[in-house]
Amino acid sequence: MKKTTLIYLLGAIILFLLPLFRLNIVVRKESNSKWMADFAAYCIISRTLAEGKNPFPDHYELFGGKYGWGKTVPIIYPGQMPFFALLGYLYGSTSKNIYLLLNIIIIYYLTGLTFVKACGFKWHDILEPGRKQIYYLLCCLSFLASCSFLEGIIVGQITIVLTFLLYWLFWGPASRCMRVLAFAFIAVAKYSLLPVIAPLLFFKGHWKLCLTAFALFIFFSVTPIFSGNNLIEVYKGYCTAVAITFQPGSINHYDSNPAMCHLGFFKIQILNHFLKAIAIGIILWLFWKERKKRYVSDTLMLVGLSLTMLISYHKIYDISIVFPLFFIRLFDFAKTRQWLHFAITLLFPLFLNTPRTITFLMIPSWIGRLVPWAENIVYTYNNPWGTHYMHTLPCTPLFAIALTIWSLYLYLHVKEPYCFEIPPSTTPSSTPR
Repeated sequence: MKKTTLIYLLGAIILFLLPLFRLNIVVRKESNSKWMADFAAYCIISRTLAEGKNPFPDHYELFGGKYGWGKTVPIIYPGQMPFFALLGYLYGSTSKNIYLLLNIIIIYYLTGLTFVKACGFKWHDILEPGRKQIYYLLCCLSFLASCSFLEGIIVGQITIVLTFLLYWLFWGPASRCMRVLAFAFIAVAKYSLLPVIAPLLFFKGHWKLCLTAFALFIFFSVTPIFSGNNLIEVYKGYCTAVAITFQPGSINHYDSNPAMCHLGFFKIQILNHFLKAIAIGIILWLFWKERKKRYVSDTLMLVGLSLTMLISYHKIYDISIVFPLFFIRLFDFAKTRQWLHFAITLLFPLFLNTPRTITFLMIPSWIGRLVPWAENIVYTYNNPWGTHYMHTLPCTPLFAIALTIWSLYLYLHVKEPYCFEIPPSTTPSSTPR
């Protein structure tokens, strides 16, 4: 074996083991009743609905504090029942470990698929020790070590699975039926991801996909009726549960949780509405500008997903969905030697790779104490378990705003973006540059 090949191999092994070592530390630290509480919610709420019981919103005593929710009402969309009901009966430490392993496998595979489909790599470039394999594993390390992924794993979110399905829509290969099912599952599992992407695909001529997936979404939404539930009562309770979690002092309000992305952190509500109106205006302008193009550029998808984070309910773990787009842009800028664009784009994944306690809690808390009048303008977070991280400014939505501004700049100035296009059949289609 050549010396350089041996060096690359050792480097690859280290890069492969580093994120797994980091994950092991996180898993050990979080091994308590709250570990993967959202995954527990997917499973247990779905099982409860399958048994003909209404889990919303006054029946959390059915679960108590067993799954780490306390008195918080999980807001799991009832249409998820067909997908998670069986897991509800199998739920336990084994299923949580399998779910963790699934997320890790998806990231390694999705990152490789990104390099193969969008960056011109071959699969053997990733499998054989060499410079390209190091690039690939560095991106995997960035993805797996990001606070967005780690936060999602700690709470047991489904964002990584949905990220894979979204890109799989374009990269397949899959039958039309499987694409429809994947799109419908994204909508059922997290419909807040689709307020920009779904209409965008519709206006670009994929109306059959969108309408069929929407019909399937409606079907999944009514499936609780087949297990004897009263749909009106179930969805009335679900809407009440959603409203409860957004009240001041609740888990999805900015005065209690600094990890949210959407526009809502100003105490003066008219400012939140004004900024959302600007975001919606940009979205409508994007629809008009893109109406005659069938493909979706990577910069368009980046700005679309960034705007989605601002106009609908999202938390820091949902930012994971744009990591493949970071990799595409970084590779393209390095290839074309646009180093300024490369450096600015790199700031976003690097920022997410710093420990969340530093970038999203410690520094914002220090700024909040330095600027005490800021709490008159924005909601500040106070750690209820001690004096750490008092007057923490909402850093996550500021990150989402910065990402939106930069992605909009890229959309307007990148001349030859990578283009996604949904193949008309199972035959892989070439993607234009």
